[in-house]
Amino acid sequence: MKKLLFTIGLLVSTLIFAQQTEKCDLPKDYQEPKPEKKLQSGLKRVNATINDLRRHIAVENDCDEKEIIFLRISEQMGNGMYSVCVAGKPMKYKRMGSVFMRANENPFDTSNSTK
Repeated sequence: MKKLLFTIGLLVSTLIFAQQTEKCDLPKDYQEPKPEKKLQSGLKRVNATINDLRRHIAVENDCDEKEIIFLRISEQMGNGMYSVCVAGKPMKYKRMGSVFMRANENPFDTSNSTK
């Protein structure tokens, strides 16, 4: 009887947590943070502006550029961290030089490369 109740409890809790997904709940009048104009003009030379990141995210996630909303922008000339809402799903991206990638990706990881 204890095993049956434990199994049912485990199954129910697993199903409940599996149904929960993170979503961006933004107010209707939400304003995106504005990047520094001086910094963006410097990044324009190497195609690493906010608009370039928006295009990169749209292609990577197969969505429209209008579905991408910036939540937080923290950038310098050499790097940057960005929190975005992509079609209702929160994500984080980073910039190293002029290269954009998801925040959890390691560009120096060679375990997936072929020889």
